[in-house]
Amino acid sequence: MSELDPRNSLPPLSCVLESVAASLGAADLDNRLQLVPAQSATVLLIDGLGAELVASHPDEAPHLNAAGLADSTTVAAGFPATTAVSITSLSTGRSAGTHGIVGYTFRAGGGDLATPVLNTLRWCTHGDHDHDLRKVVVPEDFQTQSTIFERCRAQGFDTVAIVPGYHEGSGLTRASWRGANRTTAADHLSQLQASILAEMMTPAPTLAYAYYGGLDLAGHLEGPGSQTWCEQLRLIDTMVGALADKMPAGRQVIVTGDHGMIDTSAGRFDLDLHHELVAGVTTIAGEARVRHVYSEAGAAGDVLDTWTTMLGDRATVLGRDDAIDAGWFGNTVAGDHRVRIGDVVAAARGDTAMVRSVAEPLESALIGNHGSWDTAEQLVPAIVIRGTR
Repeated sequence: MSELDPRNSLPPLSCVLESVAASLGAADLDNRLQLVPAQSATVLLIDGLGAELVASHPDEAPHLNAAGLADSTTVAAGFPATTAVSITSLSTGRSAGTHGIVGYTFRAGGGDLATPVLNTLRWCTHGDHDHDLRKVVVPEDFQTQSTIFERCRAQGFDTVAIVPGYHEGSGLTRASWRGANRTTAADHLSQLQASILAEMMTPAPTLAYAYYGGLDLAGHLEGPGSQTWCEQLRLIDTMVGALADKMPAGRQVIVTGDHGMIDTSAGRFDLDLHHELVAGVTTIAGEARVRHVYSEAGAAGDVLDTWTTMLGDRATVLGRDDAIDAGWFGNTVAGDHRVRIGDVVAAARGDTAMVRSVAEPLESALIGNHGSWDTAEQLVPAIVIRGTR
């Protein structure tokens, strides 16, 4: 296992949608990936599609691995390498420190105990009782960066989100995908394929975003590389092959992921069994591979020392300022976003999963996890499929 340097020179996931939009002719956007001009394009995000996982499964993913079918670039998901962060980076062209979605869960108001721990996927309180926070933490006010969709729609492009029905109107969708002219529900791969092709057949210049979550779910529950996971990868690869066969000329689909995944079943470290870790701590947030730790006033130094000692080589543990200075959350962290980051941040190493069996029994049972700096979770493909029909 190897780790990605936070200051790496790889193109970031945040440049993918922006590059695609620029290739369609959208003004004031950077085509960092140097994509060829196209009339319409879809960014197809497969949740959990790590570059190393794809490369290590050529039999299950012949199309995704075929050099003759696609031009492939590897991009870095960013930190934390988790869905809500990555999707918002993709949709805005910004890193976590700029757009402010800094994890799976974190304190919406930083160290203020009156503010809730926000679960960004469900936009609710994180814990035993999931209270909808869309009226308390208003998504449009919480994530204020303009989206690529908004910028393209203002220039006359047709912008479309092809997502599962439960995404429509969700807090994360409102925070990240504002500016879509319309949303098409696609809960299954067959619906996803049909919807992508339908959008790519229209004469109007179209920028579409499509999402599929089945691979990630299989990896979490049964592990990346498991039989169920491999079957999901085969189904996805078959769809990609069909898109390549049927895509009209002048259109393109860019297949990417939001993160990879690691089997952490052998590396569980249960935080709830080590009571020293809660001394001086008000809240532990984040997820198994990245933890935001919020301390009592004046206790951050002691908390940092304790977590560093207890976790040892299982994690890299930094104080908030050092994590920001190291570029963990991007080159820039907006002033009002700093307090959303934990006073102490722990990034797992190797196959470690910093689980919480009492506070988070469901999450703690997961086999596959992601979020930290290992290349298996950080590197994702950007595979360009160009229409030829």
